[in-house]
Amino acid sequence: MMRKFNPVLCTLNNVLFIIFIFVQSVEAFDHKHLEASDKECSIGLPGLMIALADKKEKLARFKEEKFLDILDEPLKSEGTLHYLAPDYMEKITTKPEMERLVVKKEVVSIFDKHDESQTFSLDDYPALKELINGIRFTLLGNLTALKKYYELNFKGNCNQWNLKLTPLKVSVFGVLDRIIILGKNDNVEKITWIEVSGDYTVMTIEKELL
Repeated sequence: MMRKFNPVLCTLNNVLFIIFIFVQSVEAFDHKHLEASDKECSIGLPGLMIALADKKEKLARFKEEKFLDILDEPLKSEGTLHYLAPDYMEKITTKPEMERLVVKKEVVSIFDKHDESQTFSLDDYPALKELINGIRFTLLGNLTALKKYYELNFKGNCNQWNLKLTPLKVSVFGVLDRIIILGKNDNVEKITWIEVSGDYTVMTIEKELL
């Protein structure tokens, strides 16, 4: 007996397959390069955290793509990022339109193209707090804080490393599934955050200016 075709199930399987392929590509390494350089450039997670902690300020250009299941094409943006230890982060989006997001400790301020702002506490938005703290604690090299809030999976060496953060606490309104951070030496080169829904955002750090 022929099984009745289920378009919903087929679509779901296709989406899951695409997500699987995407995650594999995000976490992929050049293994030959990795093995060849591992002896000369071996580094563990504590060593990486020390290297990141030594860099107190970062300024870089970024490009971002947000992939939503409801859209055929990703939402694209670009601009600059500014990080100043221990708790200041600024994201200035220049395209497609001007916007500035500032995080200072637990307070977030968003400025539009007219420089009018809205301010709120990270405590009111747990998913955003998980995302920002994951990035902030990594840049700060705060391994203790990372272990407190995330399950950590690290691999690689100083030539190419991959750190996956999975939130330990799953809230009722859980949104963030995991964060994947790729880098080289003390430079973060790509940050990907994947939502429980399967939507994901890829931020590529193209050039450090500082």
